[in-house]
Parts: sequence; C-alpha cells; structure tokens
Amino acid sequence: MPTTYVPGKPNPDFPKHKYHGIAVGQNLKPVKDCRVHHYVGPAATVEMGIASYQLSAEHLWLTFQKEAEDIVKLDGAFIADGTERNRRINAAYAKLWLADNRFQWAGLAAFASKQVGCGLLHARQLAEKSRDELRAVVHWAAGSTDAAGMSAMPATIRNSADDMAERLGFGNLHLFLDIYPLHRFYMERGPKEFDRYLANRQAIARKVRWDVGSQLKFGFPFGQIRTGFAQIEQGNLARSVEFLARHEQVNVLQVIMYNDPRMQDALANNQLAWAIGFPSGVYMEVQLTLAAQCKAKEGWTSYFPRFKDAKLWLADERMKFVLKAAKRFDELLRSRELPYVEESLRKIAAGGGIG
Repeated sequence: MPTTYVPGKPNPDFPKHKYHGIAVGQNLKPVKDCRVHHYVGPAATVEMGIASYQLSAEHLWLTFQKEAEDIVKLDGAFIADGTERNRRINAAYAKLWLADNRFQWAGLAAFASKQVGCGLLHARQLAEKSRDELRAVVHWAAGSTDAAGMSAMPATIRNSADDMAERLGFGNLHLFLDIYPLHRFYMERGPKEFDRYLANRQAIARKVRWDVGSQLKFGFPFGQIRTGFAQIEQGNLARSVEFLARHEQVNVLQVIMYNDPRMQDALANNQLAWAIGFPSGVYMEVQLTLAAQCKAKEGWTSYFPRFKDAKLWLADERMKFVLKAAKRFDELLRSRELPYVEESLRKIAAGGGIG
C-alpha cells in the first residue's frame, strides 16, 4: 500500500510539528499562561491586560524554512563542503517520498540531486588531475578539429571543472531551500492552508538564507507551485511532477544557474568532449540514473542527447530530458521494480549512494 503522511502521527524522520493542532490566528499559549502587563487606558488610567501571541502563516513558513536550513548546517554553521551538503539534501528529498509516496517529484529529485553529487565528485577529481595528465589530453586533442576549437589547455579544463562545481553546488542548495519547505508546509498544514498562505512566505525573506539577490525573489508564489501541489491532491502524481519540474528547472535553476555565462561555457565544453569522445575522465555523461549509484544502469538511466550542438542550459532542451526521466520514474513506480526503487531511496535517505 502507498504511504501517506499523517500530521501528528509518529514518523521516524518527521517529529510532531511544534504548531500541530494550532490554527492560524489562535493563541500560541493558553490565556492562563500569558503574562499580565500594565498599559495606559483611554482616560490616561493604568490598566492591566495580557499579551497574547497568535500563530501566523509567517510563523509556520519560518519553522519549515529553518528546518531546511538546519539540514544543511553543522554545529550551527552552513556546511561549506558541497559534497557533504549534497548528501544531506539527497537524503532529505528521499525522506519526503518515503514519508508520503504522493511526493513523486521529491522521489525523482532525490535521484536528480544525487546525480548533481556525481557531478560535484567528477568536477573535483578533474580539478585535481595532474598537469601531465591534462597535457596528455591536449596532445590527444591536437588531432581533432573539434577539440582544437575548444582550446582545451590544462588551465581551461581545470577552470571549467571549478566553475561547474561552484554553480552546481549553488543551484543544488538554493533549489532545496526553495522547494523543501513547500513540501513540509503541505505535509503538516494540508492543501487548503497551503493554497491560502502560499504568498505569505515572501514576508520572511529577511529572516532566511537566500543568496540569489535580485535575480529571484524569495518565496514568489509561482503558478506552477499551486498547480503542482493541486495535482497531488487530485491524485494526478505524474502531472504534479511535470508542473513542479517546470518550476524547478525554469523558475529557479534557469535563473540562478543556467543563465550564468561561466556555467554555459563549462557545459558547452563538457558537451563537446562527450560528443566527440574525449579521453575518459575529462567529460561527464549527461544522464540521470534512477538508482543510488552514479554509474549508468540499463533501463534505469535517461540520457541527454549526445550531440555537439545540444545545449543543456536551454530550458526547452533540458525539459525534454527531465520529463523523459520523470516518465521513466513513473513507469518504474508502477512496475515490479518498485521494491528496488524504494531500496535505492532508502539507501539515499540513510546518507548512502553516489560512489
């Protein structure tokens, strides 16, 4: 039977929320527990009254946003190591799906984010390659017109790897800070409050981490968010993934990551190296494997087109790849392979995978 999250019910990954059972606008404390204060009345008389603190939508959004931030912190400080941070993000996405199988986007995101971790690992390995190894690649490239056009000097290869790692880590973190709290609010407060208070999230912008600047306004209530979660409530899980994937790829990642010229150059270099068959280890295949490991697996891996002129940074080209992977994920969830999908997600939730 599919698993559905029930607020307040014991769950190993999601303790009972601090505001469970308290309605928006309701006192956070019983009247008897509130402090008595003196205040000046209408006739300049000294009166007595109580200060009553009520639950607001902003209170709720802040708890879920801080929950997301705490996941990517260690000893109160944000984790600088992109690989370790990515591992925690992967686990958080997997836990969302394991707690509620209706969150099909989150299940797919656990695998996609894991693939980002594979990219971070590859970029680090490439950046650490010795100068002699990279000069050997340049020697190979001398016989290729396509490769020569890329100016594949050792410094260029290293710089592309560094740029790719920095942008991947930045996008991975900020997408998580955007979309994880959306799922948690929906889980704990339900669809009606989610829809009613979605726009209120913007009011907490000054109290949270959001390093995007003016590129993307924090908490903006994009239509794809409302529609994606509405599709979940209606039981149209595959459709919900399509809307949330468009939000993820176009509203967020396109703006904060793929529009960056450095990222585009790094992706173009990688695409060319992959298309023309550069020596192994210099490029990384653009693929999404629906398993805990990085290595491609027959029937479980979707590939971006291996053409020289394919551009991953263009939203329309990338969305075709993403939706292809989403369709395959949906097929696996409906097949006899479901136990293996769940096993992989449990491994990721426990901090495993990649490698």
